[in-house]
Amino acid sequence: MASVARNTAYMTFASIGQKILSFLYFTFIARMVGAEDTGKYFLALAFTTIFAVITDFGLSPSLNREVARKPEEASKHLGSVLAVKTLFIAGTYVVMMIAAYLLNYSDEMRLLIALSGITMIFDSIHLSLYAVLRGLRKLKYEAVGIVMSQFTTLCIGTVALLLGQPLLWLIIAFIVSSFLNVLYASYILRHKAHVRITLGWHGPLIKSLLAIAFPFALAGIFARVYSYSDTVFLSKLAGDIAVGWYSIPNKITFAFQFIPLALSAALYPRMSEAFVCDRAHLAYLFERAMKYLIIVAMPLAVFLGVLAPEIILTIYTAEYASAIVPMQILLASLIFAFIDFPVGSLLNGCNRQGRQTTAMGVAMVVNVAANIMLIPSYGVVGAAIAAVCGNVTLFVVGYLFVPKIAVIHHSRLLGWALIAGLLAGALGVLMWLAKSIVPWYLTLVIGGVLYCGGLFVTGLVKTEEIRYLLNRVKA
Repeated sequence: MASVARNTAYMTFASIGQKILSFLYFTFIARMVGAEDTGKYFLALAFTTIFAVITDFGLSPSLNREVARKPEEASKHLGSVLAVKTLFIAGTYVVMMIAAYLLNYSDEMRLLIALSGITMIFDSIHLSLYAVLRGLRKLKYEAVGIVMSQFTTLCIGTVALLLGQPLLWLIIAFIVSSFLNVLYASYILRHKAHVRITLGWHGPLIKSLLAIAFPFALAGIFARVYSYSDTVFLSKLAGDIAVGWYSIPNKITFAFQFIPLALSAALYPRMSEAFVCDRAHLAYLFERAMKYLIIVAMPLAVFLGVLAPEIILTIYTAEYASAIVPMQILLASLIFAFIDFPVGSLLNGCNRQGRQTTAMGVAMVVNVAANIMLIPSYGVVGAAIAAVCGNVTLFVVGYLFVPKIAVIHHSRLLGWALIAGLLAGALGVLMWLAKSIVPWYLTLVIGGVLYCGGLFVTGLVKTEEIRYLLNRVKA
């Protein structure tokens, strides 16, 4: 548990830093270029992200798992993965540009997508390099890389904006930072983890890795489609300015997902081990993860929803007023997005990739269908509702498979959720009443302090739990 806490701390602090920098950077972009150009920028990244998952094809999580189990074969596994990825990257880039052409995007948009595709290439490479480090439980190096990459992007992009350069320079900023990330991860692997980086075509091993990776790949494709199809549909059905409005709540809600992501990154290898050695500990890890994510997600969703008008108008100006309601809707999905991370880690870490793929597939179908039905009539609001439908479906379907792996106390989880929800809801009402007489940012602080106090009063969080976690991190 100590290594989980330590690695969680590394990834949490890195993710916090990365998300803060990313949020500040995106806010600066939105204020500098306006809603329409923000929409173009966001669409280029979203479009590329959908295809990026094909370049990886589920190989990185497979690599992570296999290296955790057989660290002595890390070099051999990495070489095989990189060899296969070379083929996937080339094919995916061609398909992506054909798709951009068939969708009849403008010349400017196709150029932005083409440049963003270069970032996709470098990202796919360093994703595999960091997968090896995760398998070796050396997450602190990835943590440094995360912050370094985002800082580089921010610096280059900010200078470009201040000099009045076109949007393509914002994409170039990503290319440079991603390339530097590859160089950094390569150095760490060779000199700190002593893993050789060479291309190697080991037929039987590649066949085995692809068999393991296929469910991850399908799940990844499904996930990317349901996560980013709303942006593509909006661009074709409502225009670039609608994408710009939607990008704001999308970015805000996504920014907070560093919390479950960091925890899952550290839990994944440990769950894989516990599945083989200690099923009781596996259930304990899952329940603790669910508990802490529930008590964090509830106040985030409620408090930010109450203060959404003030946040949008203060930070992004009145040009983005149309983003207020979509943000309030998307925040509802944040709760389900949070608690789905432990479900995904459990299924993937316990050789149940097919179950996770099923959940992703059902969620994708629901989300795409909802987008098609709702966006033509309701625009940005319809896209937000579709996102909620997708997240709820993903969690519910995935959770149905959990009892087949570990003995979970469902009533305990429900009790935690009810207490946290009631506490956050009551304080949310109080904040709504108080924000007319107290500055909104102070109501957020006061609400947060009262909520933390309420957790101890209700017994949802105990002093010894906090002391234990702090000691594990120190250790």
